[in-house]
Amino acid sequence: MNKGQIWETVIEQRLQLAGILRRLDPGQWATPSLCVGWTVQDVAAHMISAPQLGPAAILKLMPQMLRYGYNGTTPHDGQRRGRAGAASILSQFDRFATVPRGPAVVSMRETLTDSLVHFQDIVRPLSIEHDMPLDAAVEVARRLAHTGLLLGSRPMLTSLRMVATDADYSQGSGDEISGPIAELVMPRAGRAPRWELLQGPGVDVAREKWLARRPSET
Repeated sequence: MNKGQIWETVIEQRLQLAGILRRLDPGQWATPSLCVGWTVQDVAAHMISAPQLGPAAILKLMPQMLRYGYNGTTPHDGQRRGRAGAASILSQFDRFATVPRGPAVVSMRETLTDSLVHFQDIVRPLSIEHDMPLDAAVEVARRLAHTGLLLGSRPMLTSLRMVATDADYSQGSGDEISGPIAELVMPRAGRAPRWELLQGPGVDVAREKWLARRPSET
């Protein structure tokens, strides 16, 4: 995907998520997400913080980032932003969803990854279906093959060959695991896939490795 396609997808995902968020009741906003320690509200706040984290905003977070690192700072920042409340978060989506920008300290492909994966972090616990755009999911899966270690997916990146059944994607070596591209993205991002949608001799290997991993927080 080129730069224009990536930002078009990011913006489309933000707008689609905003539409879903507007229909949630207070209990749904408070539902635990797939991100350990974050509610749906926290994840939504984190997602729409992305276009707001320009150089000046990052500079304000620098003391925390120097102490805890970017991944260590993110969970606390998400919870802080979540406390702003649903109305404020929705207002931020109105204002910033169409801004083609992500945090100044990461690439646009990390912003694309967050857009797809965090969307699932929100909707899956709420039993809401949302399909990942296939081309974007392939882009993210390939990116996570190199960056997924930061998200706790190390066990999923060794001794497995992943093959998508709905997109042009195959990667890795070893026991094969096949299924929808979204279900291959999720474990690469440190999230549990829908195991029942996966098949192949690598499924049992992947599940065993999954049980041995540390849970991801973002």
